[in-house]
Amino acid sequence: MSEFLVLTLCALTGVIAYATLHNGLIGLQRPVHRTHLLFACLCATLTVYVGAKTGAYRSESAEGLVAMRRLELGASLVFAGVMPWFVGAYLAIRRWRLQAAMSLGCVIFFIANLVQPWGAAFPEMPEATRITLPWGEQVTDLRVHRASAWFVFGALWFYVIFGWCTYAALREHLAGRHRRGSLTLAACLAILLLGMLYNHLVNLQLAPGVHAAEFSFVALIVMLDFDLSRERRQSRDRVRGILDNMPAAVYVKLRDGRYLMTNRLFEDLFGLVGGSVTGKTDLDLFPAPRAEAMRASDQRVLAEREPLRREEQIGSNERGDPRLFASLKFPLLNPDGSADAMCGVFTDVTDLRQAERETYLLRRQVWHADRVARTAVLAASLAHELSQPLTAILSNAQAGLRFLAQEHPDLAELREILHDVVRDDKRASAVINGLRTMLRRQETERDRIDVGACVQEVVDLMHSDFLERGIAVTPSMAPGCMVLGDKGQLQQVVLNLAMNANEAMAEQPRGSRSLRVSVSASAEGRVRVAIADTGPGIDEENLERVFDHFYTTKAKGLGMGLAMCRSILESHGGSLSVERNEGRGVTFYFLLPSESAA
Repeated sequence: MSEFLVLTLCALTGVIAYATLHNGLIGLQRPVHRTHLLFACLCATLTVYVGAKTGAYRSESAEGLVAMRRLELGASLVFAGVMPWFVGAYLAIRRWRLQAAMSLGCVIFFIANLVQPWGAAFPEMPEATRITLPWGEQVTDLRVHRASAWFVFGALWFYVIFGWCTYAALREHLAGRHRRGSLTLAACLAILLLGMLYNHLVNLQLAPGVHAAEFSFVALIVMLDFDLSRERRQSRDRVRGILDNMPAAVYVKLRDGRYLMTNRLFEDLFGLVGGSVTGKTDLDLFPAPRAEAMRASDQRVLAEREPLRREEQIGSNERGDPRLFASLKFPLLNPDGSADAMCGVFTDVTDLRQAERETYLLRRQVWHADRVARTAVLAASLAHELSQPLTAILSNAQAGLRFLAQEHPDLAELREILHDVVRDDKRASAVINGLRTMLRRQETERDRIDVGACVQEVVDLMHSDFLERGIAVTPSMAPGCMVLGDKGQLQQVVLNLAMNANEAMAEQPRGSRSLRVSVSASAEGRVRVAIADTGPGIDEENLERVFDHFYTTKAKGLGMGLAMCRSILESHGGSLSVERNEGRGVTFYFLLPSESAA
């Protein structure tokens, strides 16, 4: 029992040092938690305080006693100076001027403690006397029988600081804010005030024993550390609750492949038992092929330190259809840029992709209906286009029969007649094939298309309509402009734009109606198709509105044609624009990525 007090103080020093390290590391790892850093500062000063107190009890000389008491008092002044800021951060209150004034007073007393010959506690060199404690241990007497003025005013300043801190905690509790935390803090500060009061009673020889404030300091540290730990657990539980209720599967994995955290949806997705995933690797949880694939993608993310996005099939739904997930894996970077862990997020996009597919099919049906309607408008012109080669074939066939009826038919003439029949048949066939391409509905793959030839077929198909309307057409088709696309859909766009131009020039005099159709290659590796008319044009403020759904300037128009054209071109990676001509009319043009850039 001869060293009981000293050993107890050493043990308390270890406890406080642990709290210092624990909260300091939390504060450094999470800079937003300023409370932990301030609490770590309090713990560090108490570690010095208790260590100095232990040294003072074991001092053999007056000089050693003065040195230890100077260090002890300095640590307590730092503790008091930091306490208002800790209370403010802990309770989320801001009294910056008052807190600064309290800290400034501690700084003044701290300087006085350094410059006074025997520290702020003693007005003169004290005597290092020994006292015997009730259990038989002998220690140096630390009671201040004659206190200096600095010591008295410093003690009063301590009461002011800790009294305000206790008042602030009680006021927050009574106001209903930080109920549990503020009450805990108030209780800790009340214990500390009682310990300080007991120390002064011991100095005045009104209470027996030795100083007890350090034990109240330790009680303060233990209770606050417990409360801060409870708040950290609550914070983790809140984060866990958020992750478990997210509509996505989430996991965090360390560099060595061990799972650090998973949410409930991840465990349900892969059929894992909750709580049994942490600390395990993919090889412990999944079949070897899947585990190796997951490990390879994880290592790629950690090595490249870049997010990895892809879609993959995982499991099946109630109907037995595969479920499609969009996965995002990204590294969790340290301040120095290294990655020791990564996070993965799996989002179920099965319904989204199904909706996109249904929307695409519906859009194709609308495009097909528009194509049929546009082609139907050209029925009379198409009939004329077909009647001419059919009439020529009939006339040539009748002429051939008459030549065959002769006794000596002219074979050269018959050969010429048959060539004419073949030519007219190909002409009719071209009209029919063009019509079939425009009207087809089945799903097609993107083919290699010569845009010039594709556009020329539409111009040929509308030849009779142009003649009937008195429109002079000037085609300019650059050769070798190749793209990958759906020929029928691209011809639908050209047909739509050309028919719009025809209708726009209906009110113009017949001799002034002209249409320029051009196909060219741009410098950006794209193919440009332009259709320029000499109609009345479009007002500047309405140039972009013409592509809006249901916007039209026609009396019987629906306002869907140009919006549909833009949709078709965007599905090909292209764009549709319009600009006013210098003279009259407008030019609609669209750009498509060339085959080499597609």
